[in-house]
Amino acid sequence: MNSPRISEMGLASTKAMGGFRLTEFAQPPMRRLPWHEHQEASICFVVAGSYAERVRGAEQACPPQSFVFKPAAERHADQFGRDGGTCLLIEIPAGRLQTIESCGEITTRPGLFRTAGLAWLGRRIYQEFSDGDGVSPLAVEGLVLELLVEASRAAVTESAGAMPVWLRRVRDLIHEHLDQPLTLSSIAREVGIHPAHLARRFRAHYHRPIGDYIRRLRIERAARELAEGGASIADIGFRSGFCDQSHFSRVFRKHTGMTPAAFRATTRRHARTRAQFAF
Repeated sequence: MNSPRISEMGLASTKAMGGFRLTEFAQPPMRRLPWHEHQEASICFVVAGSYAERVRGAEQACPPQSFVFKPAAERHADQFGRDGGTCLLIEIPAGRLQTIESCGEITTRPGLFRTAGLAWLGRRIYQEFSDGDGVSPLAVEGLVLELLVEASRAAVTESAGAMPVWLRRVRDLIHEHLDQPLTLSSIAREVGIHPAHLARRFRAHYHRPIGDYIRRLRIERAARELAEGGASIADIGFRSGFCDQSHFSRVFRKHTGMTPAAFRATTRRHARTRAQFAF
């Protein structure tokens, strides 16, 4: 059931889905939230806007499309940015946490993750929360479990610290030239590594082929522009590295379940609704 309420989190709407409790909330620009805690382990997806969080004596920036993990009863304080923020809080009841022991460790310490794959999962969960149907609880359950697996892998990758210099350069090249035609051979030539070896190491490190990684980054960039900018869909597709609007629309729909036009309309509809309750 959807139960809107006004609380310290601003306008909040809560649903129980798939054994988890999901709450969407919006905060106005520069809003400060004093020290507080959540009874359950939680995952916060920053849908739009940003905030800074203070936890365990340190402060970290939480940008749009990032995930913030916290264990149960972890005290923290937040300061939202000049554009305010919209977040989706996913709380994991203790009983549910026991059933996902293999990847539940990721929720035992504060952490922040921001990858193209996680952002895609976040948008899918948000879409199911916002515009779902009778199957959405099952979809949310699967997506949250996949989110926990992806975040657990990302944590292992970060702690291992085994990324060679040339692979870090590959990652930087992709991000710097995302709007340009990229091929495995051209990237391999740039870093002086055989294409086959590059493909194997990239997949082992990022748990996905390099082409899928690039495609998801482009979709993530396009989604941000669709939600926040006023450029035409064709221009956004071109700037995101797609050869034409038709190609852009096909790939975007495959990854998000929506056309670019539908995604923009849905995002703006939610933004108008939230603005009515901003204070």
